[in-house]
Amino acid sequence: MTNNQIMMEELTEDFKPIDELDYSPVESRYRNVQMILTALGYLLLGAAALFFLLLDNCVWCIAAECIIFVAFAANMFILRKAWEFKGYALREHDITYRSGIVFPKTTTIPYSRLQQVSVKQNPVSKIFGLYAVEIVNGAQGMASLTIPGLSEEKANQIKNISIEWLKNDDE
Repeated sequence: MTNNQIMMEELTEDFKPIDELDYSPVESRYRNVQMILTALGYLLLGAAALFFLLLDNCVWCIAAECIIFVAFAANMFILRKAWEFKGYALREHDITYRSGIVFPKTTTIPYSRLQQVSVKQNPVSKIFGLYAVEIVNGAQGMASLTIPGLSEEKANQIKNISIEWLKNDDE
């Protein structure tokens, strides 16, 4: 096995950088899941500030409520844009997932490093019939990758492709 350096001038058209991959989007229903979970979080924050307002009748609680409302509106706007950026790409030797527009993150895990692949659901995702694929690899620093917002069929396809690659790699 070799590990020769690749010269940028020698790259062929077949080589596609991770930024230029054709990412498959997550399900559109996943945006609703994210919005519901975010709304519940802000609702709890707003309820806590309201509780302190009723308890102590202080001005800072009113300011806190206003800040929470503005943050909620901004977060909902960003969630809509972030959903459009989320995506995954399956290649011959690895799987890539990207997310985040404010702090973009792209994670690639080679199939040869996979240790475990599982399909999961949380209570809100279950209502919308969505699943997440969790991929655990052998690296110390980046222990797992989760691709949320998938239909059951796509989640099982990703799981089966990953497991099949592992079976073929062992032979």
